[in-house]
Amino acid sequence: MNISQTQRLHQNKKLLLTSTVILLCLLLSAFFPTDNAVETISRSLIFLIALPLLYIKLILKNNISLWGWNLQNKKSGLIWGLLAFLLGAVIFYPLTHWTVFVQNYSIDPLVASSFWFFVLYELVFFNIFFFAQTFFYQGFAIYAFRRFGAWSIAIQAGIYFAVLGLSGSFTWQSAPLIFWALAGGFAAYKSRSFAYSYIFGLSFIIMLDAWMIHLVK
Repeated sequence: MNISQTQRLHQNKKLLLTSTVILLCLLLSAFFPTDNAVETISRSLIFLIALPLLYIKLILKNNISLWGWNLQNKKSGLIWGLLAFLLGAVIFYPLTHWTVFVQNYSIDPLVASSFWFFVLYELVFFNIFFFAQTFFYQGFAIYAFRRFGAWSIAIQAGIYFAVLGLSGSFTWQSAPLIFWALAGGFAAYKSRSFAYSYIFGLSFIIMLDAWMIHLVK
């Protein structure tokens, strides 16, 4: 067996093992029992962030910066993140006016009626959830499949879509996250960092939620 064959075999084993870890993390994050919102958030932090990081550091013995946990390529990250944000605005502005999106996208009345509850929800509860989701899909998953080039964007998005479909969550309520799985995935792929996708994605959804509250008042 020559060197290239040995390397290919090693890469295939790594891909198979990492794919197994991704599946395990998703199953645990979906089915591990929780009783309240705090436990649900803790579940996401453990199975979508801590477990992948432990796998990267202890099993693969890689630097986490190689898996998107970095702020490198600032120019590329800012450009592609901003373009994804602007594309979201171009797509969702007409959706809020000419489709049933507004009627099917719900925001908790307490969040919608109180500025401070809105800030608490967006910057604490949703922020933690979104950070975990972004790292797992656009950091861990996208870099697990990076050997396939730009197809890794579609692969990680496809995994996310499958999770939404199996959980019955592929609805208008998830439309912003569905969009960001592709647009943010592209930004993460181009910048080799999930951080820019997270920053611009969080900003996009906060702005969208504020706009939705304005429309329904």
